Amino acid sequence: MVALATAGEDGFFPSRLEDPELIAADRVVTYSIDTVRRLKHMLEPSDRLFFLIGIDAFLGIAKWREPEALLREAEFLVANRPGFSLPDVLEALPEGVRATARLHLLASVQSPISATQIRSAARRGRDVEHLVGPAVADYIRTAHLYRPSDRAAVCGPAAPACSAR
Repeated sequence: MVALATAGEDGFFPSRLEDPELIAADRVVTYSIDTVRRLKHMLEPSDRLFFLIGIDAFLGIAKWREPEALLREAEFLVANRPGFSLPDVLEALPEGVRATARLHLLASVQSPISATQIRSAARRGRDVEHLVGPAVADYIRTAHLYRPSDRAAVCGPAAPACSAR
């Protein structure tokens, strides 16, 4: 979807690290910690890895797979969203990493559009083109993404494109 969203944009080179065509067929679900670890293996030890995320998604980080490891492996850029409080970010951190997590709070970012909102709208069968553009909206629609009733069919062994946190 990143490739579709950035097509025609000069200077954007989307990573194919999670491209379904490049992920092993037996890996139906990918987790953020897996992606971060693959990226870290490609980087120099002195390189810094940043994980950009909206505050709405970050507030659930403690429920992600291996949240403590994820917070040790990457620095998080947490973008604010209308209706959220930045102090809530610290409360969301798993207790074991509160003193060591590297967070950068982007208080001036106030985008009203979030991935959570996009997934929710798509799940309800609503049009998301005004949120993501026509190419990405078409992909979401034709791949039946985010629809609970279609998830088993889309996320079966023949479709390794499904992703989790």
